[in-house]
Amino acid sequence: MTQFADKSAHAAAASPFTIENETIFPIPEERRHGNAWSLLMVWIGANQNIMAIMTGMLYPGICHLALGWSLVAVLCGNLLGGVFMALHAAQGPHLGIPQMQQTRGQFGSTGSLLIIAIIILMYVGFTATFFAIGREQSAQVFGPGYGQIPIWGAVIVVATLCAIGHDVIERFISGFIPVAALTSVLLALAYFGASHGQLALPIWATPTAHQFLAALSLGVLWQIAYAPYVSDYTRYLPSRTGERTAFLVCLTGSIVGTAFPTFIGAYLGSTGFSGNMYDAVRTYSPILPILLFAVMIISTLVSCTMQIYCAALSSLTFLQTFRPDWNPTSRSRAIAAAILLLAGAIITINLRGSALEILDNVIALLLAVLSPWTAINLADYYLVRHGNYDIPSLFRGDGGVYGRANRPALVCYAIGVIVQIPFLSTGLYVGSIAQSLGGIDLSWIIGIFVPGLLYWTWARRSI
Repeated sequence: MTQFADKSAHAAAASPFTIENETIFPIPEERRHGNAWSLLMVWIGANQNIMAIMTGMLYPGICHLALGWSLVAVLCGNLLGGVFMALHAAQGPHLGIPQMQQTRGQFGSTGSLLIIAIIILMYVGFTATFFAIGREQSAQVFGPGYGQIPIWGAVIVVATLCAIGHDVIERFISGFIPVAALTSVLLALAYFGASHGQLALPIWATPTAHQFLAALSLGVLWQIAYAPYVSDYTRYLPSRTGERTAFLVCLTGSIVGTAFPTFIGAYLGSTGFSGNMYDAVRTYSPILPILLFAVMIISTLVSCTMQIYCAALSSLTFLQTFRPDWNPTSRSRAIAAAILLLAGAIITINLRGSALEILDNVIALLLAVLSPWTAINLADYYLVRHGNYDIPSLFRGDGGVYGRANRPALVCYAIGVIVQIPFLSTGLYVGSIAQSLGGIDLSWIIGIFVPGLLYWTWARRSI
């Protein structure tokens, strides 16, 4: 019987178009599959997208960094944030459940609803930003009259992928890597030719502390933004994979996968070429802008699929809190994904302004609400409970041993958000301490260490 189950599991894993039946409940060991290599490919491929390139453009464009210092900021920021992200990834093979389900272990069954709701809004916000980027790209290639068409096309494709589930998404992400990497290299060469190899600033022009820290924060948040769902993509790995392997592979894959397109974007923004990326390739052939647009749109589909798949799982976790006897199915996941995609599309249609400015503001705000959560979750998992959770309690309406609401954890989270306010320095708001420091944003440091230390101090005395 066990051998038959193993064969069935392997057969299902071999066919990525088999509909995934698991949703928010623990993945049985016999249905787990994958290895370190497949996980590495997922996290390299997950970052090969237009948003990574545009984020790279923020380094010279918004942070005013020269190319050499942009590379340093890209690597340091992604390494620092990647450590926190990869620590979450290690939870997947051990627990076998989505990250937001595990969050009930820190905040309680109803107390976690606030966090889950914020995370769902984050997913929808990122998806809307991707849609906005797609609309802007479409307008640059085909004119403003075609701006909304990519949005609805993306809704259909992403909804289909999310309905099929994990395996097809994993194959889709991994298969896109060579196309994205080659396109990025060719795009950089096109900019090199268009700018005649000139840079707007000397390659090692010294930045101010504010400029460098602002750029560093971009990489930190890029990685921390994956924290709420990174274990959603590691929960299918066999438990024998181990936490150390999952940590190292996710860290390596995400840093390499992010640094490459982000640095390409930083180079594009550093050349001083006045046109857009489609202008840069149009001089070589009129068909190239269309091919480039196709690759960029596929990259948005990769990222939107990752966002919405996990948003759907988080939504099912949210709803299951009110109906603990409910067993959400693949159809439930598909319906949730479709609703969230429609929400993202509607937001985008009513969204105005440059996608680059929107992206910068979204990144700044998300950092403030994600940092305290990641600190509390990691402190609880590694320092307090050492990975030991009562899984059945995570699915009970009353929270089981974790209760309905863990007030100290919620207080620590609220403090973690509030203490960042004076340190914030964004396009929307600059705090008093940030002003006194010349506009340097240290909020993400405060948002990680203050709530993490507070929670650990409280939890070790009461658990």
